[in-house]
Formats: sequence, structure tokens, C-alpha cells
Amino acid sequence: MQPKGSILELCQVVREMDRALDHWTRVIGAGPFFVFDVPVLPGQFYRGQPTEVAMKVAFGFSGGLLIELLQQTNDGPSVFTEMLDGDAQGYHHVMLRVPYDEGVARLSGEGYDMAFSGRMPTGERFALFDTRSGNGGYVELMESSPAMETSLERMHAAHCAWDGTTRPVRSMADLA
Repeated sequence: MQPKGSILELCQVVREMDRALDHWTRVIGAGPFFVFDVPVLPGQFYRGQPTEVAMKVAFGFSGGLLIELLQQTNDGPSVFTEMLDGDAQGYHHVMLRVPYDEGVARLSGEGYDMAFSGRMPTGERFALFDTRSGNGGYVELMESSPAMETSLERMHAAHCAWDGTTRPVRSMADLA
């Protein structure tokens, strides 16, 4: 897994999760992917205004890099619909492995705006900054917690033990 200060995750926004999962597992060789539905999370803000975004996400490793596939499942305004409304899908953001407040200070200090934010059901804060002028996408920050680190470790262990074909798509319940 990546050290502090590095890129932890690469996210692609997709229209069809099953098609994306097939591509990433069969063609690219990443995985296995752990899929789950994310309900509207508390306190979501999109460009300073309250919003409600639900999504389906899939997480799987390729080597030490976490790949996230994200399909928004409702019509709430978001940084994801910004891309999809422009008829594009694909690269959306990277997540930095830095302490949340340190990352917010760094990105804000560089003049980037927080475009989407909220809290995970377990309370961790997250934010996506609009850094398209610098890297063509967004940068995500997320507060780390022991539960999140354990999930990442289990996903990475599943990747290291995976034979590349057996059960390429799994439920998050499989991590328990």
C-alpha cells in the first residue's frame, strides 16, 4: 500500500458498472472488485449547495493502486454528473493519502475549490477538489479510520491472493 503523501486511488466514473467491471478484471487484470451501493450520505454539498447523491461503487487493487469504479444512481447534482452530462466517462479523480486537514489546507492554499463534500456513515469526512486546471480531474481527500485501513488491507490481500479469474466481482460483505 502507498505511503503517506502518495496517490492511494484512481477513480473512473462509469455509466455501466457491469461493463466497467468486466473491462477492469478481464482486460486489465485488476481485482477482485468489491461492490456496494452507497446511499445518500449525510451532509453532502456540491459547490456550496446541499445535494443528495447515491451511487454504486466498486473497489479493487492493481498492484498497490486502489481502483474505484463509480456509477451515480440518482440525479442529484454532483461532480460526477458534471462529467457524465458532458457525455464523457472515464478518469475522474485521484485520492491522496494525506491527513484530511493537511490536504484541505494544501489544495485550498493552491487556489482549488472544494467541489463536493460530506461524511461517510461512520463519520469520516471526504471532499473532492476541482483540480481540473492542474490535472484534468479532481483530487479526493478522505479522513482515515482504523475500519477503512482494515478494509483496504483486506482488499489488497484479496488482490495478492487472487488467481485472476475466480470470483472477479464480490460483495463488500466478503471482506468481513
